[in-house]
Amino acid sequence: DRLAEDCPTIGACQRFHTSPAPAAATMLARAVRAPAARLAPRWCRQMAVQKFPVPEMGDSISEGTVLELSKQVGDYVALEEVLVVVETDKVTVDVRSPAAGTITKWFANPDDTIEVGSDLIEIDVGVGEPAPGAAPPPAPA
Repeated sequence: DRLAEDCPTIGACQRFHTSPAPAAATMLARAVRAPAARLAPRWCRQMAVQKFPVPEMGDSISEGTVLELSKQVGDYVALEEVLVVVETDKVTVDVRSPAAGTITKWFANPDDTIEVGSDLIEIDVGVGEPAPGAAPPPAPA
């Protein structure tokens, strides 16, 4: 499959190369006589960077205040690793990462009030590696 061979980020988006959609992109590229290599990077990069919203934090909780950001832009975050600590009027919540990858953007800062469902973080999914010697994330309870 030329699409997979020509993709510079094959490791970061392997799941997209094994799904039917890239095969369709390859067939489209052959049909219009465009090299698949021109389509592959665009396909991979559009799917890798994703925005994630503030998750629900409990019944009747609609907003909270950011107390602490555990990571900075450019840091690698593992799946289920604590990203941010949010204080609500009822409880303090550890918001965990919904995906593993490199943080590309925060949509909130400490002391900001955030609403459930609003954008919280942007992660380049599957890109980056844990820091050498970093402890694995704790198992979810």
